[in-house]
Amino acid sequence: MASKIPDNVANPAIYKKAKAKAKAKFEVYPSAYANGFMVQEYQRMGGEYKGAKKATGGEVKAQKMNTGGSVEMQPRGCGAMMQNKRRTVRVPRG
Repeated sequence: MASKIPDNVANPAIYKKAKAKAKAKFEVYPSAYANGFMVQEYQRMGGEYKGAKKATGGEVKAQKMNTGGSVEMQPRGCGAMMQNKRRTVRVPRG
């Protein structure tokens, strides 16, 4: 039974080669480590994903960024963050 190639893969031939490398390297193939290796190898070989979106930075809670000063940044990641663990970041004037 042939495995299904995801719809967002732009280069199916390269994807198959990267998947074969991952299967050869790891004893347990459908695993997080093997899939991460496969994605990195696919991208290293020149493969691309259709409609891939890059993650943006943390959101800044400030009204006037161009005046400079200290602002609180909401860090990237999941879950809530305690108030005392939030970082205060200096913004250059300019």
